[in-house]
Amino acid sequence: MTELPDALVKENKFGLYLRDYTKSFLEGDDEPTDDGFTILTVQLTIDESLEPKWNVITNRNDPRPISQKDRCQLSFGVVGCDHEKDFQWGRGSVLQKYADSRDALHGAFTQAMRSAVENTNLDSLDEMAPKMMEVGGQYGVSFKGEIHNRLLMQNGSYSTAVGVFDEKVPFARRGLGSKRLLSIGMNVNAYNDGTLVLVDEVETGLEPYRISALINHFRTEFKEHGQLIMTTHSVSAVCECNVTEVAVCSNNEGEFRLHYLNEKEDITADVQALLRSNPDAFLCKRVIVCEGKTEVGMLRAFEKYRERKGEPRFAHYGVGMIPGGGGDNFFQLARLLHGCGFDVSILMDSDISDEETQKQEMRNLDIPVFDWEQGYAIEEQIFQDVSLECANALLAIAIEEKSFEHVVSKLNASFTEESFPYDVENDEICIKEDISREDRVKIGTVAKHKKSEWYKNTSKGELIGDRIFDEFDRMQECRLKSQFLALQNWVTCNES
Repeated sequence: MTELPDALVKENKFGLYLRDYTKSFLEGDDEPTDDGFTILTVQLTIDESLEPKWNVITNRNDPRPISQKDRCQLSFGVVGCDHEKDFQWGRGSVLQKYADSRDALHGAFTQAMRSAVENTNLDSLDEMAPKMMEVGGQYGVSFKGEIHNRLLMQNGSYSTAVGVFDEKVPFARRGLGSKRLLSIGMNVNAYNDGTLVLVDEVETGLEPYRISALINHFRTEFKEHGQLIMTTHSVSAVCECNVTEVAVCSNNEGEFRLHYLNEKEDITADVQALLRSNPDAFLCKRVIVCEGKTEVGMLRAFEKYRERKGEPRFAHYGVGMIPGGGGDNFFQLARLLHGCGFDVSILMDSDISDEETQKQEMRNLDIPVFDWEQGYAIEEQIFQDVSLECANALLAIAIEEKSFEHVVSKLNASFTEESFPYDVENDEICIKEDISREDRVKIGTVAKHKKSEWYKNTSKGELIGDRIFDEFDRMQECRLKSQFLALQNWVTCNES
């Protein structure tokens, strides 16, 4: 291009990209000369993304982008089949060469739109306002003033949309939660004889207390007629539901199935309690069913141990934990979750011989069972396998939780004074270095005694677990270590 605007040939623009016309066809120097034609070369490139790229090029410098604004200064016109555009003000029209219409048209459009907004009568649409306010009251959505309808101005241009306003503010500007709640309420109340309402991810934009109120309102609203189906990934929504209202969805290579958590009537009450106390477990793909809360606490400590080593937590593998409570219902819970499509494993004691048959039944269903030596509960396995230093630390935890007098009295009641495998001094209990394996196990038996258990809750289980896993890497090969490593392999799918 020749005959260029002065503004484009300045050095801070494209002055250093001017070329000699003849030299531009040759490789090498293309500096302009006094007796030649001086040109500017603009290159258009369209790559695989189909995005146009405009650059000014020369043999002497790297390509430099040229903006739409600068390109408009070039003397360049096109006449084709779309010549009608040259008789309307707008981008690409030749009229823009004679005057800049942007400010004038923007002001005119805005003035016309404001006039239309103020003078358009939409009273017939405002008949829905009382019902909307009634629904808002039912679903906890407040209004600041009168509800009415107005034309919407969008970016200063004409729009055919009409929106609901709360006083002078479009309701669409309200928070996500208020809009979701009112949308749900308006859909529910749209039909007098009931309707099917589908709510995807009911928790979106809602605080936990609003989720609770909404689900309880649903329960009342749909008691006599209509039906509501909602999906959720929220523990707040799950724990608010009754067991009869919850279905677990599974998708196995395109085969979609629904499983109901009330399929086993014998444990319906237990499952309901778990929905309230451990709703997160029902949102996982894989579940470790623990015999009790001590095991849950130990696993929480095990996760922290893994995290200190730079390894992911169980949630990374879609794994959650749930306390099963022991007994026959414990195995029924594992069966129920397995039947609902969860990948299930079990962590439990071995101190009840009658449970060995049921353990084998679990293994036959491809439900791995991680347990302790025959006849041992977790406390007995721990005190047998940990170091003497760790065992003393666990006794100190029991003293802090229960009192020194309680722990000493329970231990003394289980051993004869002549054979105490520990020394008591200054409110401390120190296990003797020559303690036998049998006496270690007996201390564990004392720790698990009914109605005086030392570690039977999640917090205490996590507390002793923290101490045990401090020495886990130094621990000799034993049942406690091997089972936690085996469980880790299940969690990580034998990830190396």
